[in-house]
Amino acid sequence: MFAKSIRKMAGILAAATVVIGTTGNTMPVLAANTVLAGNTSDTTYTINVESSSGSFKGVQERDKQNDSKVYVNISSSPTLYTQVRTYGNRNTTTYYNETKGTTATVKRGIPSSITNYCYENRKPNYTYVLVKVKFRSNSSTTGAVTGVWSPDSTKNYTIVN
Repeated sequence: MFAKSIRKMAGILAAATVVIGTTGNTMPVLAANTVLAGNTSDTTYTINVESSSGSFKGVQERDKQNDSKVYVNISSSPTLYTQVRTYGNRNTTTYYNETKGTTATVKRGIPSSITNYCYENRKPNYTYVLVKVKFRSNSSTTGAVTGVWSPDSTKNYTIVN
């Protein structure tokens, strides 16, 4: 009877060890996913844009920490569509247009994801680059563009390029 109880207890302890070991192994994976989220907080911007034949006007740069798309949501603008570019500094003093297809067109009120190569084109051994977005009207109309943006994204919204 005593030997049967010991075997039963050993079986319970072995099962508990397996469950605890499995749970313990999944915890670092969840933490790693949080780290991979990158620099995803929204920054508000207001910028006066030039006509579609003018130059792009940029916002303050931020750290880009992974190869996700840049998030832009335009809440107000003089036109329904606004031209947007992403610029990365490649860990240099110069900013380069890293937008896939050169320019993305973002519709006002639609959370949008802009494909870019800012992170991929950084210098070797760097873990981030500085990135900024620049805006220009999609017509001859000029005026203020307001909204939010973030250099990294946790998911894809409407992909615009």
